[in-house]
Parts: sequence; structure tokens; C-alpha cells
Amino acid sequence: MAVPTLKFASISLAGSTIYSSVVNRDSFIQVRATYVVGENTATVYEDRDGYFGSGSIQVGYDIRSVGEVSTAVTITGWDPSTKVITFDGVAEASNNGITRINLPPGKILIESASFVKVGGSSANPPNSFRDVTGSSDPEYNNSYLKWGVIAQLASTSSVQTPLPGLFGQYELSSFDSRISTTQANIFLTASNTNPGFKEKNGYSITRQDGISSLFLSEFTSSLMTIASSDDISGQQSLGLAAYGVSVGSVVAAFSGSKGTSAATFPFTGSAQITGSLSITGSSTFALNPNQTGDFFLIKSSSFNPLKVNSDGVAIFGKFLNTLPTAREGGIAYSGSNLYVGLE
Repeated sequence: MAVPTLKFASISLAGSTIYSSVVNRDSFIQVRATYVVGENTATVYEDRDGYFGSGSIQVGYDIRSVGEVSTAVTITGWDPSTKVITFDGVAEASNNGITRINLPPGKILIESASFVKVGGSSANPPNSFRDVTGSSDPEYNNSYLKWGVIAQLASTSSVQTPLPGLFGQYELSSFDSRISTTQANIFLTASNTNPGFKEKNGYSITRQDGISSLFLSEFTSSLMTIASSDDISGQQSLGLAAYGVSVGSVVAAFSGSKGTSAATFPFTGSAQITGSLSITGSSTFALNPNQTGDFFLIKSSSFNPLKVNSDGVAIFGKFLNTLPTAREGGIAYSGSNLYVGLE
């Protein structure tokens, strides 16, 4: 199996603004909208200056308007042509209200993120944001490795104060806009693939005035690359933390954690196992789309006792010379005959 070469750079937060469910909350999207008491819709009639406008509204975001929808509810529908928002609640009053729309937990927007790569070139990519694609962007190919960032975390009660040694991993999901080749608005999604980098309850990515940069890297099997103090700008420990915590998490998953009886197996791809394999619980073998070869194969030296082809047909190997010793419940195929062992 080919060993991937992971590419990396960093994102400078100088001049950037981070938005999340707790960082700069109520400063993301603000519009004026009309509400009707008892109804679950609001009609936007004006964007507020100084904020993202109605063009940035998405299903799944939170909506709140004091007096009309005092407790935040979730947007379940958005029609850009009519400017009608549908939400999972009802309006408390009929009124025109200032409406604040925020990102849901786990989703982050970095406004005016700046690309930085020490020694970047066409021979040593990434050289700019042109070499980076979000996993939800239309041009993303699922054969590509995904990009993500490592960010220092803070307590949600003090989002401007980073906590030493505590980091979170976020997948780069999409570019909201590309301002230039080295500046862009980027959406991130909290990653749950690496236990060591999950965004835990009560913690959040640190506000932009608390950290100077993010470590940007491709990753595979939830593992990111390693960088030294000469490779990325800003907080250099980010590069080392990414590698150390990633490897530690995967090793822990393979070996099992203290106090548990079983280990998870966070592996995607081809694997060669020499020795015995014991599975406790149910197992599912899923056929890959468009697969044409054998789906399941049992081998014994040069003989294939049983296989399942891509059509789901079970095929027994043909014994050419002599039949094996009969066993109760056994099945064998030889000379155009199928033999069943009975009591």
C-alpha cells in the first residue's frame, strides 16, 4: 500500500475573526425580519450593516429574536428567493425584530484567514490556498486526502484564554469565499475521528485574540503530519502536538484503554493480518460500489474452498482428485456433484 506524503502549512489569524456557537456569538449574521405570532416562519426584509447578511443563512443554524423568538431555535428551512426562514418553534409576538443567526455547535467560520507556508513552492505544496480544498467543496474529489487544522482550545466560559496543551482537530469543510490566493473565509467542522482531538463539552476553539495561528495539514486515518518550529508560523507546538496526540490516540485504540474490555478499530483501507483475528459481536462486510472482483474469499494455499462473487453468489471450491473426510454438516463440491455430510 502506498504511503501518503502529508502536506502542511499554517493559517495566520492576524486580522481574522472566528465565529462559532460561543466565539463572537450574536456577531455573525444579523438581519431584520417580520414575525407573526404562533407561526414558525420569519421573513427577512433587511440585512444589518457590519454583519454577515441573509446570503449566509443555512439550514441548521440557530435563530433568535428577543421578544419574537427569545430562546434560540433551529432553522429547518430557508428560501433565498422569498427570504422566508422556517424554524422549529413558533413566534411569541407579531413584530419586526432584529434577528441574530448563529452557527451550531461544532461548526466554525474563520473570516479572513491568511495562508502561510515556509518554503512553499510548486515543488513543495501547498503554496497557497489554491492547493487546498474543503471536503464539502464541489471540486473536492473523495480520492483526495482531507485537510484539517489543529487549534488550541479554551473553556467556553473564557474563550479568549487558550489552555496550554489542550488542542482540537477540525476538518476543513469548505471555503465560504476566496478573497485571494492567500486569504479566504473558511468553514471548519469539529472532527470526531480522533479521540485525542475531540472538542469536548465545555470547550471551544479559542477566540482569535487568544491565539495567533492554526496548524493546517492533510490527514489520513485521522492522523495529521508533524512540523517543527522552522516549518510553521505562530505557535510552533501545534505541529508537534498534532503528531504526538494523533499517534497516541490510534495506538490507544488498537491496544484498548485501561478499564475497558475491548478496543475500537478506527481503520479504513486495506489491511494484512498475520495470525488469528477474534471478533466479539456482529460484523458486516459491505460490498464496494461498482466492485467487479470477488467480494469474499477464503484461501487455503492454492485452493479456494469458498468465495462470494460481486453478485452475492456463494461458490464452493472444486475438489479435483479425492473428496475430503466427511464431516457432519459439511458441504463439498466435486465432479459436478455437491456432497453434504449427514449424521
